[in-house]
Amino acid sequence: MSEHDSVFSGGAFDNAQNFRETVLHGTPRFPMQIYKNDFSWYVNHMIDWHWHPELEIAVVLSGKVHCYINDMCMTVSEGEGFFINANMMHKEIPATDGEYPTMTTVCFLPDFIGDCGSDIIFRKYIMPVVSDTSLRGIKLSPDVFWQSEIIDIVKEMFSRSEDMGWGYELRYRNMLSNLWYIFAENLRKDAGNGAVSRKSAVNENRLKEMLTFIHSNYQRDLSIEEISRSANISKSECFRCFASMIDKKPVMYLNEYRLKQAVNLLITTDMPVTQICFACGFNHISYFGKLFRRYYGMTPKEYRNNSACDEQK
Repeated sequence: MSEHDSVFSGGAFDNAQNFRETVLHGTPRFPMQIYKNDFSWYVNHMIDWHWHPELEIAVVLSGKVHCYINDMCMTVSEGEGFFINANMMHKEIPATDGEYPTMTTVCFLPDFIGDCGSDIIFRKYIMPVVSDTSLRGIKLSPDVFWQSEIIDIVKEMFSRSEDMGWGYELRYRNMLSNLWYIFAENLRKDAGNGAVSRKSAVNENRLKEMLTFIHSNYQRDLSIEEISRSANISKSECFRCFASMIDKKPVMYLNEYRLKQAVNLLITTDMPVTQICFACGFNHISYFGKLFRRYYGMTPKEYRNNSACDEQK
């Protein structure tokens, strides 16, 4: 995105397959981005587990969303919103089967408001929030006055997100500065909200290490021993960590991640199904086909054909 490109984007990820997002939200000189998220656009109709250094504030435009932040879950309905602190693992899924919610998200680096580490604004008003690992996220309700103000600012930013007239950089920075003043002032009055135990913080870091290892090595054979060793823990602790944080077994997560990579290859390439099977870490085409049908209700070939038909409509 060049210096004069729009601050608006139509999706949450420029590279949706990354677990630890490497994409910059905005540009190095203007590190913020406004998104519209339509859950019908995403593989499995969900925004899967990921984290990023940006702060994130979202408002649900239609439908209802389950927002998971580590082992915490918030159900957010139309007109409500949520805040996610920097570097927190999170995912969003539709709260109702067959429904594809929409929401708008504002992502911005902390130094978009204050010059990172070198001015009083950052040190006094931003650092206390982003450095507080107990503050994972907060649900925003239109019934709470200060939270409704934040929701209204996010909606206004979204409604004006394609307005690139003179001074738009100042306008968005001023709007976010006003939003952050409201947010930080009320957090100061309600210190301790969303506190998390030391054990949960330790498990989060371990899980990040294991998921990053899976993300980097899913194309080859992986054992539970290797996955647990990537976080310097035992196999039993590995199982407990996965269960407590994302309510899945390690092998289940690994297979689901491989299937998502397979779906991406089915949609974006003309690779043969057998080649995709092995490229995504599966050793047997029959097992790959069985697992794919279990998760998606059709064969890989049928999925590819259906996706091609959808694009032609």
